[in-house]
Amino acid sequence: MKLKSFILFALLGCCDATKMWAQETRASVSNLVQAHYSLFPTEKAYLTFDKPYYSAGDTLWFKSLLLNADHNINTRSDRLYVELFNDSSQLVERLVLPLNNGLGFGQFALDPKLADGSYSIRAYTNWQQNLGADFYFSKSFYIGNATDKTWLLTSSQQLVGQDGKRSLDIKARLSNVKNEAAGYRDLELYLMNGQKRLMRTELQTTQDGFFDIKLPAVNLNPGYSLLILDKKDKLKKAILPLVLKDPDNLDLQFMPEGGYLVNDIYNKIAFKAIGTDGLGQEISGKIVNNRKEQLGTFASTHLGMGNFFLLPKKDETYFAVFNLNGKEKQMPLPLAKPEGTTLRIDHLNKPDSLYVFVKASPAKRTDQAYELLAQVGDSIILATKLNLQSGFSNLKLPKDIFPDGIVHFTLFSPEKQPLNERNAFINFKQHIKLDFETRTSYKTKDSIAIDITATDENGKPVKGTFALAVTDDAQVQQPAKAGNINSYYLLQSNLKGLVEDASWYFKTFDAHSQAALDQLMLTQGWVGYDWNEILKKQESPKFIAENGNKITGRLTGLFNKPVPDIRLTLLSLGKDVLLTDTVSNKNGDFTFDNLPLLDSAAYTIKIKNAKGKVSSANIAVNEFVPALPFGLAPKVNPWYINSDSTALKSLLNAKEKVKQNERLMAPLTGTTLKEVEIKGANPNITYEVAWDARINQFITEEELKKVPRKTLLDLLTERFKGFKAGNSWYPSCYSRMGHYSFDEYVIGANLILSIRIDKISTYKVVQGAGPREWFEANKQIFNYLNAADIKNIQLYKGCVFYYLEITTRSGNGPWVATAPGVYVYRPLPLSLGKEFYSPKYTADHTSTVPDLRSTIYWNANVITDENGKASVSFYAADKPTSYTIKAEGTDLLGRFGFKQSRINIVKPTESK
Repeated sequence: MKLKSFILFALLGCCDATKMWAQETRASVSNLVQAHYSLFPTEKAYLTFDKPYYSAGDTLWFKSLLLNADHNINTRSDRLYVELFNDSSQLVERLVLPLNNGLGFGQFALDPKLADGSYSIRAYTNWQQNLGADFYFSKSFYIGNATDKTWLLTSSQQLVGQDGKRSLDIKARLSNVKNEAAGYRDLELYLMNGQKRLMRTELQTTQDGFFDIKLPAVNLNPGYSLLILDKKDKLKKAILPLVLKDPDNLDLQFMPEGGYLVNDIYNKIAFKAIGTDGLGQEISGKIVNNRKEQLGTFASTHLGMGNFFLLPKKDETYFAVFNLNGKEKQMPLPLAKPEGTTLRIDHLNKPDSLYVFVKASPAKRTDQAYELLAQVGDSIILATKLNLQSGFSNLKLPKDIFPDGIVHFTLFSPEKQPLNERNAFINFKQHIKLDFETRTSYKTKDSIAIDITATDENGKPVKGTFALAVTDDAQVQQPAKAGNINSYYLLQSNLKGLVEDASWYFKTFDAHSQAALDQLMLTQGWVGYDWNEILKKQESPKFIAENGNKITGRLTGLFNKPVPDIRLTLLSLGKDVLLTDTVSNKNGDFTFDNLPLLDSAAYTIKIKNAKGKVSSANIAVNEFVPALPFGLAPKVNPWYINSDSTALKSLLNAKEKVKQNERLMAPLTGTTLKEVEIKGANPNITYEVAWDARINQFITEEELKKVPRKTLLDLLTERFKGFKAGNSWYPSCYSRMGHYSFDEYVIGANLILSIRIDKISTYKVVQGAGPREWFEANKQIFNYLNAADIKNIQLYKGCVFYYLEITTRSGNGPWVATAPGVYVYRPLPLSLGKEFYSPKYTADHTSTVPDLRSTIYWNANVITDENGKASVSFYAADKPTSYTIKAEGTDLLGRFGFKQSRINIVKPTESK
């Protein structure tokens, strides 16, 4: 992190500040801040996708970008973990993306049997786990699975009644995917809080599929939903999230600039009005004191945000009075402190200058220096001492010293305690302007060429990397207020909570949008700048930055003491054979560096002492530990609620496309073992393991012989759907799902409670230890044993738990994988990006197979040259429609660009 110094242009009210700046540039607080960010530099990941929602059986294409806090190239980490979660926060799939200069490409091949629901993607590096979930990238979207069991739901919801007798009036209509009414259906309705059922009722639809229900509002909370089930066919269901949009209520929040009000100091108060739907709501009113005297007025200027000024006085309280749905409401303002400091920033009144106004009440006026810091990401832009003996200190700063983005100002006390904080978005000077040169109209099956031009803010060509997606508007409806790479890196990644219509602020960046952006800075919480963490004594990072293909670990002996000077041998057998060695250092640490990239590599590490004998030291490898399922984006509403034909058409086409293109598309999901008839159950399982255990699935000896080198871990993952390491499961038959601080092997959300090898529990390997040690032992066993070592595998299931029975050829039980001085390490395989399949329609093309693509074209690696130019081409599909073209990317030097356009596709007989 760099400390950027400059010459102060002018100081008002602090005559010796220039001399003070020269002497005190590297002040004590700034040194602590620099030390923190030197040890914990920030990384920011971003993913761009081909479209906003998907169908089961679809391919989800994405490009990843990892940058430093200053938005330049990140070379610290070269692996990005991209995870897909369902609406119960259960992991569906995890990809490990290799990064090249922070860039990565990938895809999720969505299982055609994937359940309809809201899903989240989370992306982070191992290093980012040091920073916390606020720094992860997360995005939610809906994955639909339209079948003959799917209901379309048209509904309206309205709060009616008065005071304690209010109810939510729901009117709805059910129909199938052909829009045929679900008439005279007997329904079961459940009021849901997540997975918990709170209330139940029954009713019947009318001939036209309509029903209505009233729910007492006193029992309702945001996040509740209504589960609708067909009484005779429970597979027919729909989930209706409740909308508690109450015109008689809103959340009006007041946030004094700098954090709080102080008596007798004139200050700005920002406000934000939020409706019960969580969105900004316009408001206006007046400010009165406790004597009902009007002191001023207030009015929001954008999405319920605005500000006003107030001079608070001792023994006075203040209120905002406003009209809401015809009723006068009154809301108290925050109480002013009798003593304190205030911080005001004005960067809107002058085009080239920023003013900082710091004031102190009489009790806070001291000859000891206060300190003002201004930061952008990890960089300190300003660090200066302030003398507040006179009660104030004003600074005039040139705007051009500040980089683009959010600047965080903090005033510290002489005791190094943070007093006042303020975010300000000062500059948006750097950007990339993207232009598409193409025709406005093409015929079906035409070859479409797009020339892309990228220029900077001065009109000069930009070399950059971009992702380009072309989608069919008849199947994909683009969200009206979607964010993009500009709004994410410059805004959303630095702020907590929902930033409504974030991209709007950068469309023109005129006086109105800049004023609105300043209101946002005053009213939105921020990410980072946890001064309790930053200013405390720094500890070493817990999570390493993964860079290069290497294996690191530590050797320990008795009492966990390091074991130095031990030779370790690394062996990998497969299509490529690898044999190398290394020696542990004085701290017992060892590294196998510069390893070749092997496909699905499994490594065996053995240790020997100086005499060549096997050492009894314990081997610990620094393996990746996934983050807990926190920091996920909020759920999105189901596609089938009040939807138009666009989403339904996309889902139905996607199902047909899966069947149609099986032979054309390169398979992304790998080969799974064939289903077999379940037989050969152990009759003694019910009293040896669990009374309710019943055979569920198994793998035969014949199948195992066909894949002799496949590891047990791969076999379990491929054959038993949902098998994975997880930290969420149901602890009993009738309990809610629990989230735990350690991993165990699960199938879906059900724990594998017993793992026996040759009828000996793997618990015996770690007898007396805890669940973490049991998991590590099982992981070693699963990685060590191959199919050639195993005779059969049986999976049993009870009420809630699974039970795994493995029979080996040796009959040695679970100890086979835990020989002293041996460690089997199987890293997560790297996921390599596939090429997007796009058909080519030549002049002699005669196929009559419909072209059902919803994503017409995807290119994650569009590179503009030194002239800022790039070209792509692809073929239109076979139906008249319009296409949306979207491109976004960066020059890896702090500039971002986004462009969205549209072209028309017409029948060959129509004029272009």
